[in-house]
Amino acid sequence: MMKPIVVLLVGLLAWSCARKEPTGAVDAPAVTPLVQVAVYDTEVPEPSGLAYDPRRNVLMTVSDANSTIYDLDFTGRILRSFVVDGSDLEGIALSPAGDTIYVVEERNQLVSMFSAGGTKFFSFPVKVASNAGNALEGIAVDKRNHLFIVNEKLPRLLLEYYRGQEVSRVEITASIDLSDVFYEEQTNHLWIVSDESKKVMKMTTSGTLLAEYSIPFTKGEGITIVQDKIYIVCDTDGKLYVFQKPQ
Repeated sequence: MMKPIVVLLVGLLAWSCARKEPTGAVDAPAVTPLVQVAVYDTEVPEPSGLAYDPRRNVLMTVSDANSTIYDLDFTGRILRSFVVDGSDLEGIALSPAGDTIYVVEERNQLVSMFSAGGTKFFSFPVKVASNAGNALEGIAVDKRNHLFIVNEKLPRLLLEYYRGQEVSRVEITASIDLSDVFYEEQTNHLWIVSDESKKVMKMTTSGTLLAEYSIPFTKGEGITIVQDKIYIVCDTDGKLYVFQKPQ
């Protein structure tokens, strides 16, 4: 009777050693390419940041070359432009009421607020970068008027602010840099574009990565979503790229 018992014990020991215990690690989502549907030239020098005004049905971008805010149609044509009191403009967002334009100034590490006509209200500092050349890059606003701000790198940060005060911050490790952020009201998610990583990341507002999508160029500096299309502006060639939004 001893031989069958010994064989059973040896078998159980071998199974126990071979069985892998769960590590608790979560696999990163697969990176899939966005489907490009159109590309348009704009006459905006070094466009950076992108927002959508649903009341006027126009896109909005800024130029860090000339401190100007531009209204664009969906083919990149300039409809209106006005110079504002600021420098090194990088990101742009519009308040839910449509009465306040938020812009980030990278080297000054400021968030500045303007009227719809370009009159400056005030600014507040967001000094989180260790290098002023890799500082604030993008901004978005949710329905509660909370601001989501991305710092390019050193460190790569997603920050949440309310009434000029920091609410939270999280370091983003899924990309080389962060270039702009868009808040999607329907899902309460964020979409972040990375210039150097050539991709778009879908995240929760607390920074949890949900999905990743590749794009075929660097210098994607602004992102917004209108219905089923993703719009991205490229800083180097001044083009407006249009992609199909993934389901």
